[in-house]
Amino acid sequence: MKLPFSGRTLALISGVIALSLVIGGAASYLLFPKSASTVTFPALAKHPDLPRQPMESFAASQQTSLPSDNSPFVNSACPALSPTWVADENMKPGVKMTEAGWKALDLSAAEGSALWLDQTGVSCGAQVKIHAARYSSNSTPINNTPRTFAAWRIGYYNGAGAREVWRSTPVKLKKGQATTARQATRYNEANWPVATTFTVGDNWTPGFYLIVSFSAFGQIENAAPLVVRSPVGTSKLVMMHSFISWQMYNSFGGRSAYLGPGLDGISDADERSRVVSFDRPMLGSGAYSIQRDAIPFIQFVEKQGLNVDQETDIDINTWPSIIKNYSGIIVGGHAEYFTNRMFNTFIAGRNIGTNIALLGGNTSYWQTRLEPSKYGVDRHAVMYRFATEDPNHDLSQVTIEFSNYRLNRPTNLISGEQTSGVHVYGSLKPVSIPAWLKVSKKTAISGLTTDSEVEATTSNVAQPPNVHVIYSGVLTWRDAASHKGMKKTPVGQVDWIAYPSGSALFNAGLSTWSCQLSGACIDLPFDSSAQSLIRSITLQVLTLWQTPKVGHTLK
Repeated sequence: MKLPFSGRTLALISGVIALSLVIGGAASYLLFPKSASTVTFPALAKHPDLPRQPMESFAASQQTSLPSDNSPFVNSACPALSPTWVADENMKPGVKMTEAGWKALDLSAAEGSALWLDQTGVSCGAQVKIHAARYSSNSTPINNTPRTFAAWRIGYYNGAGAREVWRSTPVKLKKGQATTARQATRYNEANWPVATTFTVGDNWTPGFYLIVSFSAFGQIENAAPLVVRSPVGTSKLVMMHSFISWQMYNSFGGRSAYLGPGLDGISDADERSRVVSFDRPMLGSGAYSIQRDAIPFIQFVEKQGLNVDQETDIDINTWPSIIKNYSGIIVGGHAEYFTNRMFNTFIAGRNIGTNIALLGGNTSYWQTRLEPSKYGVDRHAVMYRFATEDPNHDLSQVTIEFSNYRLNRPTNLISGEQTSGVHVYGSLKPVSIPAWLKVSKKTAISGLTTDSEVEATTSNVAQPPNVHVIYSGVLTWRDAASHKGMKKTPVGQVDWIAYPSGSALFNAGLSTWSCQLSGACIDLPFDSSAQSLIRSITLQVLTLWQTPKVGHTLK
C-alpha cells in the first residue's frame, strides 16, 4: 500500500509486522529514517525471570480502588469558562488553514528547525521553555535564517482548525543534533539551549495546543504538543491525551521504542531505545499519531459545540483523583502504553461509576513506568518489553504486556476486549444495535484502512459480564505473507458494557476511529457512509456519557 507521505526518506521494515505482533502492535505506519549505527553500546544485562501470576479475574478487579495522588493536586489557575465558551471560541478568527491543509500537513520529519518543551500539561500563569535548534531529519541543507515560534490552540474555528494565541519575535538558532546516551538503554535526547520562553496567559483558552516553528518564509517546520488544563469539572467529560504512547513512537535521532539504526543501514529492533525521553522533538510516527489521534477528535467535538476538558496521561498518572470530578473519561486513538497507576485508575473509575469512552484500539497493551530526566520528573518512559531485560521486577513497574503471564492483567478488564489484529482491513457488520444508539441497523463500518489495529472479546476470567457487541467482522491481514501459518484470524469488534456500578463503557476497538471524525484526518478515509456512522455514534456516546452512571439507564 502506498504511504500517505511524499518527500520523506522512509524505511518500512519488512520484519516489523512480525515484531508488531510480538510487542503489541507497532505504529500504524512506522515512519523511520534509514541510517546506520556506528556506535557500539554496552550489552543489556540479563535478569532472572519472573514467575507466572494467576490471571486477575473481573470479580477481583471489582475491589480495585483509586490510587492516591503522587503529590497534592494543583488545580488549574485558568479562569472559569462560561457555559457558551465553545460557541464563543468558534467565532474567533482562526489561522489560515483548511481541512485539506491539515490533511496535507506532514509533521513527521523536521525541515529546518525542531523544538521540544520542558512541560506537557500546564496551567495559566505557567512559563514554558522552548528548546530549539536548526535541524533536518532528512540531512538536507539548513539555512541560517531566524525562526519564529507560535502557539496554536486546536479547535474548530469555522473550519480553520486552530487559533493563534501567541507568536515570538524571530530567533536565531544554533545547529543541533541528537545525542544518544552511551548506555545499554540507547535513549536519544536533544540537549539544546532554551531558544525562547512564553507565559500561558489568562486569555489562553484551556485545551490542546501545538507550539509550532516557522521558517523565515512562513513554512511549518516542526511542532510540539501542549495541554493547557481546565479547572477540573468545567466539563462533564475529560479527554486524556496519550503523550507517553506518542513518545514511544517518536523516532527522533533514529531511535524509537520499536527500532534503531542497524550496522547495515537497515533499522534493527535490537537497537531500539529501552528508555524514551520527552527531552527531544517529536518526529516520525509519534508526530503522525498526534495528527491522527488528537487533532481530528478535538476539531470534531468543538465543531459539535461540546465542552470537553483535556488532560495528559501524565496528569492522570500523577493525580488519579482528577477523574472523580467527571461523569466520563475519553481516550482517543492509540493509547497503547499505560502505567500501572493509569491501569488501576481506569478500573477504579468504572468501579465508582465513571463512564469510559475508548475511541481507539490496542488500548493499555503495555505497562510502562516513568522516571525523571535532568529536566524534570516523569520525563523518561521505560520500555524493556522483556522481564529478563528489565532490572525492575516490581510487578507494578516491570515493562511488559499487561496480559503477559508474569502480570496476567488482560486489557479486557478495562475494555471488554483484547487486541486481535494489527495492520488489518475490511468491514464490520452490525450485530446488535442497542436501543440507546439511534443509527441504522443495516449500515456497516466499511472500508477500514490497512492502518487499522483492532480488538475483540475474549473468553477468560478477566472478561466482564454482559459485553454487548455492536459491530463485528472477520478482517484481512495487510501483509498476509508475514502471518502465514498463524491460526488466529483477525476479528474487529465494537462493544459497550454497563457495569454494576452504573458506569457505561463504549469501546470502538479500532485504532483509526478518532481520525475518521474529521476531514483533517491524515490517514486514508473509510467509506463515506462509515465516516458518517462513526461521527454519529461518537456524538451520541459523548452526549449520553455526560450523565453520571448512565449505564443504569441504557438498554
